[in-house]
Amino acid sequence: MHDRRGRTHALDSPQAPSNPVCTLVKPSTGTSPEAALSLSEPIAARQGARFALEYALIAGALFAVYAFPFELLGAKHDWLEGYLAAYARLAGGVLGVFDAGILVMGTHIEGRFPMEIVRNCDAIEVNILFVSAVLAFPAPWRRRVLAVALGLPALVLLNVLRICALYAVGVHAPQLFEVAHEQVFPLLLVIAAALAFLRCARYLRADAA
Repeated sequence: MHDRRGRTHALDSPQAPSNPVCTLVKPSTGTSPEAALSLSEPIAARQGARFALEYALIAGALFAVYAFPFELLGAKHDWLEGYLAAYARLAGGVLGVFDAGILVMGTHIEGRFPMEIVRNCDAIEVNILFVSAVLAFPAPWRRRVLAVALGLPALVLLNVLRICALYAVGVHAPQLFEVAHEQVFPLLLVIAAALAFLRCARYLRADAA
């Protein structure tokens, strides 16, 4: 374009307005991860509360039966005497392999370091806590019973080995017997029971999934 003086001016052509980009928003057909998480949290909380309640009830009932003074009802002997004697025979049988002088009489193990199997020597607290936790776990009963049937004998066997180890400590290092009996081996049993429950929980949870 020229003006009267012959100067030329560039005329910018008008730019076409850019077309807006339209985005098609599809309606949501499912539950968002945030919503699913918010829904699963109350369910998990209820399951956890139910597990804790059932665990406490089962453990309380088992401890009550174990510690109940049946002598007050006319029982002449400790109703667990046969059970404890069986523990003594098991431990004595294992010790007899290594020490020919072992003799078991009732709940007494006679040898180079005499021992008596009494309540709490059977690690009943650990066994009850393990059994209660497995039975209270939210899983099919068939799986829970199987887990107890496999885990409990393993803990019993471990406790028999503990008794044998205590005998060895008493023979070779009697000054360490109290520490081993009251501190070291109980802690090891608790750790073993916790690991056993975690293994059972994985088995039970896999079935539930």
